[in-house]
Amino acid sequence: MPQRVKETIPGPRGGILGRHLTAYEADPAGFLEDCRRRYGDVFRFDTGVVVVTDPELVAEVLARTNRDSVPNANPLQGGRFPTAEQTRRWMDARQLAAPMFRSAALPARLPVVRDALAADLDALAGAWFDPADECWAICVRALLPLYLPDESPALVDAVLGAFDAARGAAEAAVRVPSWMPSRLRRRVRDADQRVRDTIAPMLDAGPAGRPDTLLEHIRAQSGEVPGDIAMGAMGFTLLGAIGTMGAAWCWVLYHLAAHPDIADRVREETAAATGITDDPARALPYTWAFAQEVLRVRPPAWLLGRDAVTAVTLGDVEVPAGTAIMFSPYLLHHDERWWPHDPRRFAPERWLDTARPHAPGAYLPFASGPRGCLGAHLGLAVLALTAAHITTRHRLDVPDLDAITTYFGPSTLTPSGMRARLTPR
Repeated sequence: MPQRVKETIPGPRGGILGRHLTAYEADPAGFLEDCRRRYGDVFRFDTGVVVVTDPELVAEVLARTNRDSVPNANPLQGGRFPTAEQTRRWMDARQLAAPMFRSAALPARLPVVRDALAADLDALAGAWFDPADECWAICVRALLPLYLPDESPALVDAVLGAFDAARGAAEAAVRVPSWMPSRLRRRVRDADQRVRDTIAPMLDAGPAGRPDTLLEHIRAQSGEVPGDIAMGAMGFTLLGAIGTMGAAWCWVLYHLAAHPDIADRVREETAAATGITDDPARALPYTWAFAQEVLRVRPPAWLLGRDAVTAVTLGDVEVPAGTAIMFSPYLLHHDERWWPHDPRRFAPERWLDTARPHAPGAYLPFASGPRGCLGAHLGLAVLALTAAHITTRHRLDVPDLDAITTYFGPSTLTPSGMRARLTPR
C-alpha cells in the first residue's frame, strides 16, 4: 500500500472527502496551475500523490525511472509495482524494437507511412467526421507498415480493441484488488490476449513480402527471441504509440483550421519541397516546426507520472517510497518561466531559431529517460506529413472553432465537439 505523503509537503487538504477533487475535475490544468502558484513547484495533491512542476526536478524523476521509480502502477492489477524481472524484460522488448524507430532508419520506411496516411485522409474526403473518432485507426494503419510486410485488418481491429479497453479502464480510474472479479480487468485482459493471438502466428510463420519491418527484424536475430519479448516489441509498442500520436493528429487538424495563414505557409513549403520522406525535418522545416508547436500547445499525454519505489528527494522536499509523483507536460509547456516568448501564443516560428526556445527539460511531449517514447521522431514525421497532405490535397473545414473544448482525459488530451470535412482541391 502507498505510504502517506508527509504533511510537511504543502498542498490542498487531501483525503477521499477532499473538496479540491471537485475543483480539479472541473478544470484539471487550471487547478494544478493554481496549486503551483499557491504551494510551489512540489506540492501534495492528495494522499499518496505529489505533483512536480519544475523541469529540472521532472528530468531527475524521469532519468531515475527503473531505479528509484517505475511507471504508475496499473489500478486493475491492484496497484502493484512491476517486479525487477518484469521491468528488465520490458526494457529488453524496447531495446529489440528501438533500431527500427531511430531517425536514421526512417527515410527508407517513411514512404509507406506517407502512403497509408494519404489513403486514409483521401478516404475521409466529402463527409463530416469527428477527428477524435477517426484518429486512432488512422494512426494504427499508418504505423502498421513499419511492423508487418502486408496489411492485417485483424491486427488493426485487435490493437484498436485493446486500446479502447485500456482507455475505458483509465476513465473508470478504479483500483480493483487483484483477487476481486472485475469486468474491466477481464475486458482488458481479453483484448490484450486478442492482440497476442493475432501476432503469435505471424512470429511463428516468419515474414513474407517487404523485409524492412519489425517482424523481419525480430526473425533475423541471431538467437531465439523469447516470446514475451517479441510480443512486447511487436504488439505493445504499437499499442503504446497510438494514444499519443492519435490525440496529436486531432490537434493538427484543429490548428490548421484555426490558423489559415499558417496552413497557407505549410502548403507553399510542401509544394516547393523535394525529398519529403527522406528527411521531413530538413525538407519541411516550417511544417516540422508546426508539428512541434502542436505538441507544445496540446501535448497529448498531458499528465504523466512515476511511482517512487524508494524515498526520493526533490529539491528540499523528501517524498516517501510508494508516492505517485505526477507532472504535466501541459503545464510545463505553458509556463512563462520556462518559455520566454509568450507560451500562450501558437507560434511555429519559435522553433526555427537556432537557439532553443525553452528552458532545459521544459518540452516533454514524449517524456524522456529510459521509458521515453521510442518513436518521437516518427511521431513528428506523421504529424508533419499529415499537415503537408491536407494542405496540398484538400480544403479543410472545421466550423464553430470557438465551441471546441479541450478534454483533459486521464490518458490523453483531445478536442471535444469538433467536426471536420476534407474536400479535394
